[in-house]
Amino acid sequence: MARRKTSSNGANATRENLLKLAARIFGMQGYSATTMRTIAEQAGIEAASIYYHFSSKEELVDEIMEDGANRIVQHLRERVEALGPDATAEQRFRAAVLGQMSGLVQHGDFALAHRSLLGQLPEKVRDRQIKRRDRHQKLWDGLLEELRASGQLRDDVDIHLARIFILSSINSVLSWFNPGKGSLERVSEQFCDMFFEGVRPKSG
Repeated sequence: MARRKTSSNGANATRENLLKLAARIFGMQGYSATTMRTIAEQAGIEAASIYYHFSSKEELVDEIMEDGANRIVQHLRERVEALGPDATAEQRFRAAVLGQMSGLVQHGDFALAHRSLLGQLPEKVRDRQIKRRDRHQKLWDGLLEELRASGQLRDDVDIHLARIFILSSINSVLSWFNPGKGSLERVSEQFCDMFFEGVRPKSG
């Protein structure tokens, strides 16, 4: 029993390493230019061995896109849920910004793959990812609607455009964030402060 468990753990670790490595390679080389053989070689395994974990390149990239997105969104959800049911709309929004930023930084290879691959994917995989992206966007739309309902977002601010602005800014974190120049928490705080200065109703 112990040997089977160890073997299973080893297989899971190999699968996880393959996902991370493949995400990096797909993100750098694109879908068409990346082969299963290339991934196997860089992973240091036999080319045939990769098919023990993934039956095809399509299945592998599908899991990278789905699993990577889930990892990033999980950071967001955990930050928001940790606040409890009495949190204000602004607290939830700020937690979501920090959560998504931290998820992107921690899972940078998956984030790079997401940013690079959507237009290159096989049709079935792309369709699934577009639906998943739509669910993520609706989550942010909900956070913005909460801000509006609580008086923290002007009525003339377009939710769709506000969400594009927010996500574009957050998702760019990989290209400029340097932990040596400040914490992610501080960056997130300043980003939110600048956002709210622009969207809050003017007093008086």
